Amino acid sequence: MPVTDVRGTDGRVAVTLTAAETQVPYDGGTRWAMTYNGTTPGPTLRVHPGDTLSITLVNDLAEPTSLHTHGLHVSPEQDDPFVMVEPGRSRTFTYDIPKDQQPGTYWYHPHVHQMTAQQVAAGLSGAIIVEGADDTTLADVSTDRVLVVNDPPITTANPDEGQSSGGSMMGHDGSMMGDSGTDMMTAMMGRTGPRLLTNGQDGVTLTDPAGKLERVHVVNATASTSLRLAYDGAQMLRLASPGGRLAAPQQASAVELAPGERTELVLVPGADGGTLTAQRLANEGRGGPTGEPEVVARVEPGAGADTSVLPASFHSDDRDLFAPDVKVARTRAITLDGHMDPTIDGKPFDADTVNFTAKEGTVEEWVIKNNTPMVHPIHLHTWPFQTEGQAGWQDVVSVPAYGEKVIRVPFDDFTGTTVIHCHILDHEDTGMMAVIKVVP
Repeated sequence: MPVTDVRGTDGRVAVTLTAAETQVPYDGGTRWAMTYNGTTPGPTLRVHPGDTLSITLVNDLAEPTSLHTHGLHVSPEQDDPFVMVEPGRSRTFTYDIPKDQQPGTYWYHPHVHQMTAQQVAAGLSGAIIVEGADDTTLADVSTDRVLVVNDPPITTANPDEGQSSGGSMMGHDGSMMGDSGTDMMTAMMGRTGPRLLTNGQDGVTLTDPAGKLERVHVVNATASTSLRLAYDGAQMLRLASPGGRLAAPQQASAVELAPGERTELVLVPGADGGTLTAQRLANEGRGGPTGEPEVVARVEPGAGADTSVLPASFHSDDRDLFAPDVKVARTRAITLDGHMDPTIDGKPFDADTVNFTAKEGTVEEWVIKNNTPMVHPIHLHTWPFQTEGQAGWQDVVSVPAYGEKVIRVPFDDFTGTTVIHCHILDHEDTGMMAVIKVVP
């Protein structure tokens, strides 16, 4: 199933996304999915810094849905996680892409509390590519593929039909139900499907008769699964972190993507081509591998191999928030608690309660401590951040079981109210989410 591109003119990109339950092509037949405009993933939205992006969301589902532009540095007022679109209704969302938005790979998906995991797992997602000054050069020497990876239920009908929201994809009997409507085991462990799909299929083959370098944007659009990407061709180069392009291409033997994270890679073939695989990682303990690596994409031997044609460096945000001269306005301790009932600072999510307040224009240091036996990928809306010891900018930080991570967040450009939450989306749905308000 091809993924369509949506581009704009004169600085405006406009698209209508219709969310609906659909039978989509799969393995010579069809399978059930939730789709945008009849496909999963939905269209790839291509924008530039300074553009205005307008998305009209039409809800043809039997339940509320919403829209979150994950990773974009846009105002909480425009990317409002509390705005729902009821069944049979529509709403137009307008996003002013900042002129200093970092080029890179982002994505969109629903954000309905207690239904997010179900809707994302079922297929409601799509990529947003922000193209910058380096993309013209890259387009001359490389392909520009988008690979959205998900592990949906592979069924002929909605597996959650008749439940209040959410549901098990793991074969549990549903006798113990959490607040989100999922059985307790799924709510605790996070839902997974039987196999990883790329753009809705069992892997894709990348062909390019012009012999350009193979460049791919990979989105981990699973509801709960961390992935380790590996490549058996001659060479893999990493061009971006989730928050935008790196300062220069980096050699990579493997790249780990938590749920919600993205990367941009160049895949150089060997004599027999190459295969990009994804290994699922457990959410418990040390996050070891589960099952066998699964094919994401195959590269044919005729793909380009001359990496000298790539830019030696990229236009990127080269600030170092951990430099000695950075003024930290506040150091904040945040705890991740609970196993059966995951929370932030011991408090279940309440949309009417502001858990954290920060001041616009300041940098805060957050020490995020995990008191649970599970890895928790924590996502902050609106404001990208840096993680101590990690290259580039992020919007998700994976906090290991019984461990901690230190991040620094620059609360630039916007005030307003949004959320921080675990991107094991069943954890978000069951309460591991908090409200943050940034004030002038």
